[in-house]
Amino acid sequence: MDGRSKESAQTGFLLAPPSIGCQASLFTLEVHRCYFISITDLTNRADVPGWVAALARNGETEEDTRKAVTAILADVRRDGLKAVLDWTSRLDGVALDPAALRIPEAALQTARADLDRRQPDLMAALREMIANVRRFAEGQRGCLRDLELPLPGGGTVGERWCPLKTAGVYIPGGRAFYPSTLAMTVIPAQVAGVGRIVGVTPPKPQPTLPGAWGVDPLVLACAAELGLTELYPFGGAQALAWLAYGEPAVDLVAGPGNRFVAEAKRQLIGTCGIDALAGPTELLVIADDGADPAWLAEDLMAQAEHDPDAAAVLVSADRALLKAVEAQLQNRVTASPRRTILEQSLGTHGRLVCAERDLAIALAQTWAPEHLELCVRDPEAWLPSLTAAGAVFIGSASAEAFGDYGAGPNHVLPTDRSARYTSPLGVATFLKRQSLLRLSAADAATMAPWVEKLAEAEGLTHHGRSAGLRGHHHP
Repeated sequence: MDGRSKESAQTGFLLAPPSIGCQASLFTLEVHRCYFISITDLTNRADVPGWVAALARNGETEEDTRKAVTAILADVRRDGLKAVLDWTSRLDGVALDPAALRIPEAALQTARADLDRRQPDLMAALREMIANVRRFAEGQRGCLRDLELPLPGGGTVGERWCPLKTAGVYIPGGRAFYPSTLAMTVIPAQVAGVGRIVGVTPPKPQPTLPGAWGVDPLVLACAAELGLTELYPFGGAQALAWLAYGEPAVDLVAGPGNRFVAEAKRQLIGTCGIDALAGPTELLVIADDGADPAWLAEDLMAQAEHDPDAAAVLVSADRALLKAVEAQLQNRVTASPRRTILEQSLGTHGRLVCAERDLAIALAQTWAPEHLELCVRDPEAWLPSLTAAGAVFIGSASAEAFGDYGAGPNHVLPTDRSARYTSPLGVATFLKRQSLLRLSAADAATMAPWVEKLAEAEGLTHHGRSAGLRGHHHP
């Protein structure tokens, strides 16, 4: 299906996997853009890995990102805060004052009071989100129980959950400010009992409140409502470098970001903990002929509007549904105030795929997308087969947007296929398990002989002697 618009400054977008031959050609008229949004078929299970690989970002871009981040981390590690300020000036166009970096409490409280007065409905929505996220986090904490098992001689073995001492939370803000992400990262840390929580978010050249360095008042109001008192105007790789190498020297960095933030996390592994390598957002929607095409189009666009690198994929066995979504996307993207970013992301990582149920499941399990929507008549019947995604939105009413804005579960989720082996951010992210051994003399005496044998077999002489001394000791 094709459509026309009155912009000629940008190219059109094509929804088709680069590795699959698409028969449509793309051309631009002098004053009109022409779209060919193709539906492609997935008919062979052996093709699934290729489809997933086609969703990956360009390798050259990744290498460029790696090199840029390496340079930034090295500068901050060597020169400290000076390098952070230099990179902020270069990348964000903001000359920060080293004597007034921390956003003052007065700015936070003023933002909250102003929001409460001017937009009470928005403040009420913010409080509803915070309450839901906190309720869910407290439920998570209640499930994480210490363990203690008795030993025959009266001793015990077990483990306990211990909160981290310090944590840094990253609040994205390159294209838009996200108070929801502030809540999603701070609340689990608070519920876990982290002693010090340090927030960072990119500054903006345009002033907002005094001392706030252009940070959106909504983020400031959210910080005040959460009780977050440490918030700094740093963004990108330099912000993570400061959290890890600078004065905070945090135990863990959490929060999503763009590919530079994700790469900085990757390179900081071993220096501090990270929650996950959360990069650009991903959505896979599986739908049947009962789904609403307008709902599906908006769900795809909701993911695509995050970032030019975002991926939004719809799979259905019903070709008529896909054609209807095609038409909806055409009309809605053209009319959207987010049109530019939608065209960039959908043009690179958008897909409309016609595939039967078994292949839809295979694609979901192989890709392990960040978000998976099940817009089908009997979603519970699909659920047991779909274990790889970061979060599953069950039924057509469960739009991913509800997850983004605080139904309860965290919206900071694993991406880039890491959902195969890691989990959403939560209270456990900010806790560590500590093993506990509490042996009685009788327990030591019972264990010593076989511990000595094992130590001897492994050639660890002093392990055996250490156990043996206790085994032969009779108080």
